[in-house]
Order: sequence, then C-alpha cells, then structure tokens
Amino acid sequence: MTDSDSISGDFQGGGSNSHGSEMSPREHKQSLDFGNNCNQNSSEMVDKSRTGKVMNHIPDDLAFCVLSKLPLKSLKRFGCVCQTWSLLFENSHFMSKFRTNFISHCHSDYIDTSLLLYQIIQSHDHTQYCSFYSLSGHRYENRVKLDFPNPFQVENPRFYFFYCDTITGTICLKFENTIVLWKPTTHEFKVIPPSPVQSGSPYRESQVFCHGFGYDPIRDDIKIITFTTFEKIDSRALQHLGVRREDVPWNELPFEPLWEIYSLRCNSWKKLDFDMPVCWFDNWSYERLYTEGVCHWWSNSVNRENVLVSFDLRTEMFFTTAIPLEIAPDTDPSHNFLFVERRLAMLNGSIASILWYTTTFHISILGELGVKKSWTKLFVVGPLSNIERVVGTGKNGDIFFKTKDGKLVLLDLSTGIIEDMSFKGGHGYDVAIFKENHILMAGINF
Repeated sequence: MTDSDSISGDFQGGGSNSHGSEMSPREHKQSLDFGNNCNQNSSEMVDKSRTGKVMNHIPDDLAFCVLSKLPLKSLKRFGCVCQTWSLLFENSHFMSKFRTNFISHCHSDYIDTSLLLYQIIQSHDHTQYCSFYSLSGHRYENRVKLDFPNPFQVENPRFYFFYCDTITGTICLKFENTIVLWKPTTHEFKVIPPSPVQSGSPYRESQVFCHGFGYDPIRDDIKIITFTTFEKIDSRALQHLGVRREDVPWNELPFEPLWEIYSLRCNSWKKLDFDMPVCWFDNWSYERLYTEGVCHWWSNSVNRENVLVSFDLRTEMFFTTAIPLEIAPDTDPSHNFLFVERRLAMLNGSIASILWYTTTFHISILGELGVKKSWTKLFVVGPLSNIERVVGTGKNGDIFFKTKDGKLVLLDLSTGIIEDMSFKGGHGYDVAIFKENHILMAGINF
C-alpha cells in the first residue's frame, strides 16, 4: 500500500524551505552557492598547499558539507561563529541536506536490534486481547509472535505495554495495579511486589501511574518510577470489610499522592521526597522515553505548558525542558488547540516531538536537554487521510501510524512512501526498539 491508496498526502522534508513555500532570491543564491561540489574545493585547497599558499579560511560550501553532518546540538552552537552559519536554519538547501543526513545514517543504538510490536485486538463483546511480535529485516518482513507466561489467575489478562529497555532487553508491563518485568530472550517473568505504602491501609484504594523505566549503568540496576494516588474506598467495600463508615479514622489516613522508585537489585521501593510534573496517560508508552540512563515523559501540568520531564536514574534527580506548541502560521485561528495531540519518540537516536492537530504531522528534534530554543522542526508530513494517530518510530526515519480502520502502516521519511504492514483489526498498537540480551535478569535480582 502506498500513499496513493487509502492514505493520501504530501511529504515535506527537503522542500523549498521549512514552511514549504517558494525560495526567496536570497535563498536561491545561497542554494546555488551551497550546491558547488565539495570535492572541487578540497582539490583547490590541495593545489594551493602544493604551491606554498596557505588558506586562512574554509570555503562556505565545504563548511556547509561538514556542518550538515553534525548533531543538532553542535550545529546550534556553531551558529555563533559567523553570520553565515547563524542563518543556516533559514537556508532551505542546507536544511534539505541536513535532513537527508539525519535520517540516512543508522544510529549506533539500532545496531543488531529488532522491532517489538504490541497489538491489542478487541472482540465483538469488547473483550481485549494483547499480542507481542518481533519484527526484523530491512522492512520488518521477518515476524515472530512472542509467547509470554501468565502468572495471574485470569484468562487472557490485558497487559498494558509500558516500555522496553534496549540495554537489558527487558520489557515493563502493567496489569491493573501490578507491574511486571518480562525478558523474552531468557524467558524470565517477574512480578514486582507492591509498595508498602500502596498496601498500607484497607480503607483506601490506590491508583499506580508508571512514569519511568530503564537501566541505571552506574549501579547495574533496573529502576521503575511511579506516581500513586489514593482515594477512600466506597460503601460496598466497607460493607465487605464489615466496617461502618463513621468508624473509620479517615483524618488519620494519608491521602496525599506520592512518588516512588523501585530498585530491582534491592527488590525494594523508596519514596522520592520531591514533586514532579505528572503524565496522566498511564496505559501507553506514547508519552515516555528512555535514553542514556535518563527517563523522559511528557506533561502539561505545569501552568498548562507542555514540558519534557527528564529523570536521571543515576542521580535520581529531575529537570524539565519546555516544548513549544509549534502552530503553523496558516492554521485556521478558530481551531480548538486544546485537542492538539503529541507523541514523544526517539527518531534515529534523537528525542523527537511529533505534533498534530489536523491531518498534518509536525516533527521537531530536541538539540539540548533543558533548552527550549534547541527544539528544531525538521519535517512536516501531510496532510494524510485515513490516519488516526502516530504509533511510534522504528529505525532511521521510519514512523508507524494506526489508520482509522485499524491497520498498521509505515512511513519512510527518506522516501515519503507509506506501506501497509499487514496487521489489521488492531484496537491499538505500540512499537519499541528491542535488543536481545542473554544475561539473566536474576543476575541483578530475581
């Protein structure tokens, strides 16, 4: 299936400029200057060195070739070198080259990895079943359904996929209020014990929201971050306990929400004595990431501003990065932006924000944690018809979508082509990069 079938739209990445408009005369001149062959300038430099002449500057077109291959953070910082370099993000030809380099070179995190696919099927009686698949190959053509044990006395338990740690090959799942760790490579499955605070009183019920999961390389440990809220149990539960409501010491019971962190190595929970912005969407990994010892999640609970919360598992401290709304200037002003949707993702090793409020998807990359201005919009995809939401990202420039009729489709950012992945009828999907690791989880603690 291509974008000419049930999905249609335009791909704007290396277009005229960042807004898809025609180039100005100034941009056109910059593009022509940039289009000169870098090898020619290199030869000129060699020739001059042979004649004893030393160049005291680097030609712009040669510099641009080098700059277009740099990470976004470095490129932002080099903008202070000279005025020409400070205007690189306004040069459509340079940005086209930068986008191409950004998605064409495979990040080291993706070497020897496969794709983990989580699928939810809903039956006619609204019963939901979940399945996991391992997808490998150049276009994910090799597919293996994964079987995982069921430690609960429930038929077809509905597990929510939280996240997958690519370093240890461990998957974090949630069933109701219970968190479990699953390692498909070694066939290990561990039910995480509840926090003592969570099960401290029979007169209150708790709701556990998973926020972070990942590997602490300093302590060789797997950690889980949760936010737990409490409410009074209802009259039916009190009746089941044989207790009258007026006999319960409600004023003596704590109901304040709390943050906790679990250590697999210690097999214990610890309270975090500070507050953090909350992500209320608990059942999907859409709003969460892990990279290089740091967990990230999206929150809009700070004065209604969108922020990226970053929790360092090594120091157990957090900081935030504001996320711009990035509304296109030609957007209908009557549009209700309360319904703007966003998906956090790793795009070729970089933190990305994929935002949509119509059928057009805006993809921005974060250059430096803690710096709002380092967000840079690199791609605009769409409009795409028959698309319901973004599912996630694969290797390089692959983005997965769920269609309105329950199909899973793949967009290749390098070509703009959309393919049908032959998964149909899904009530929900999620994807994550997966890397096999044969070291037993019991090596940490089990």
